[in-house]
Amino acid sequence: MARLFTTRFTFNHQNYDAIVTVLTREGQLNFTVRLMDDELFELLPDGHLNYTGEDGFKTVHAGNHLVQSLIESIAFSVETHLRVQP
Repeated sequence: MARLFTTRFTFNHQNYDAIVTVLTREGQLNFTVRLMDDELFELLPDGHLNYTGEDGFKTVHAGNHLVQSLIESIAFSVETHLRVQP
């Protein structure tokens, strides 16, 4: 079953939007995040982030602290949304 929602996250004191798709495969949650703001594409190629499991974002190799901060901001927003919207 797939779940699709939008989420808003804060990064560098600005708010951004993303579209999140959550799929369950082999008992694992698979997240695909599509950023809506082109300016963030410099940090995440093509504006996409994919990870498996709620903590899977921690295994994404960011390359630098700024990108890691962006990924953590997105993941926090996704996690918060999932807790509030069962």
